[in-house]
Amino acid sequence: MTRIQDPETIRTLLSWAVSTLKRADIEYPQSDAATLLSHALSCDRVKLYADPDVTLQEIDIITGKKLITQRARRVPLQYITGHTEFMSRNFSVDKRVLIPRPETEVLVERALDMVKSGTLSKTGLTIIDIGTGSGIIAISLAIHLTTCRVYASDISKESLEVAAINVKNLEVSERVNLFQGDLFDAFDGKLCKGSVDLVVSNPPYVTESELSCLEPEVRDHEPVTALVAGEVGLYYLKRIVNGSPEWLRPGGYLILEIGETQAEQVAQLMVQSGTFAGIKIFQDLQKRDRIVSARRR
Repeated sequence: MTRIQDPETIRTLLSWAVSTLKRADIEYPQSDAATLLSHALSCDRVKLYADPDVTLQEIDIITGKKLITQRARRVPLQYITGHTEFMSRNFSVDKRVLIPRPETEVLVERALDMVKSGTLSKTGLTIIDIGTGSGIIAISLAIHLTTCRVYASDISKESLEVAAINVKNLEVSERVNLFQGDLFDAFDGKLCKGSVDLVVSNPPYVTESELSCLEPEVRDHEPVTALVAGEVGLYYLKRIVNGSPEWLRPGGYLILEIGETQAEQVAQLMVQSGTFAGIKIFQDLQKRDRIVSARRR
C-alpha cells in the first residue's frame, strides 16, 4: 500500500484530501477537495492547480486538513464554506437554513416566465414567499423583477437572520421585507389581504419515513423542521393551498415546489379548495414533477 506523503505543498495536501474524501465515500472527492482547499488557502481553483508545488505555511496545512476532515464526517460542503450559488449569485448559508437546491430555480424561472409572457404584470407586483429560509426565492425575484415588493416569512428566527444577511449583501433591502411567523400569520396587520399578485413557496415536503433514507449530509446536518412535513409530507402544502386564496387577488397565482411524487395530490388539494383554476405541473431538469401552479378564480 502506497503511503501518501505528509502534506507540505499544494500537490501533497490535495492528494491527501482526495484520498481522505474517497475513504469517506464522498461522491465528488476531487471537486470537493479542490473547493475546500481553495477556500482554506483563499485562492481560486485555477491557482490551486497552476502552482501545485508551492510550499505551504503550517497554518494553511492545519486549516486545509480541518476543512477536509469536516467534509469526511459528511458535513455539507456549503456549510463548511458558508456559501452557495443559486441562479448565478452567491448566498450565505449555514446550519440554520436548508441548503438551496437547483430544483428551486425552476420555481423562480416559472414566476419569471409568467411575467415575460404577460400572465403577470411586469411592474408593481406584490409577492409573498412562505418559508423563505435563506431568502433565495424572495431575493432572486426581487433582483429580476426590479419594481416588485416581496414579503417573506419564516417561523424560524434563526433562518431569518441568515436571510437578512443575504438581503443586505445582494442589495434588495428596499424591496424584500422579512417577517417571523407561522406561514401567512406573519403578515397579519402588515399586508392587505386580497392584494397579493403571487404567492410562492418551497415548504417542507419530506415524509417522516423518508428522512432516515436521505444522505447523511441532509439527514444529520440540515434543519429537520425545514425538511419534514408529517407522515405524508403534505402538512404545509395543504395549509398553503388553503390559506392562499385569502391573500391573493382574483387572478393572482400560487406557485409551489413539491416532492416528485406529490403533484397529483397537490393538484387535487387545489381542486378541492374550489378557488383555483388553470392548474399546471412542471418538471425539473431530471424530468421529475417539481412545481405546481394555479390561478385564483
